Amino acid sequence: MAKPTGHDWYLRDWFASLGLKQRDLVTKLDYLPNSAHRIWHSLQQYRRDDIETIAALLQIEPFELLMPPDEAMALRRLRSAIAEVTQTDPVPAETAGPTATPARRRA
Repeated sequence: MAKPTGHDWYLRDWFASLGLKQRDLVTKLDYLPNSAHRIWHSLQQYRRDDIETIAALLQIEPFELLMPPDEAMALRRLRSAIAEVTQTDPVPAETAGPTATPARRRA
C-alpha cells in the first residue's frame, strides 16, 4: 500500500485538544496497538468506519475530523449564531422598508 502523500485529517489535533492520547484508541475503541499506531502516524489511510468510530468517541461530527479543531469550533459558533438569528421574531412589514418586486418576464 502506498504511503499517504499528505496530511488529510486532524486526528492528533483533536485528541490533543480533548486531552486524549494515542493509547485511547486502544483502551476506549479496542483498536489493536499496531492498528492504532498505523492510524495515529498516518501509515495507513483512514477508512470511513474509522472516522465514524473516532468521531463518536470525541463527540464531534465525522466531517470535523477533516478540519482543525479551531476551524470546526468557529464553524459551530457560526452555525449557532445563524440558528439564533433565524429564530428571532421577524421584523414587522411596516418597519422593514420597501421590498423588491420581481421583474416581469417578457413574452
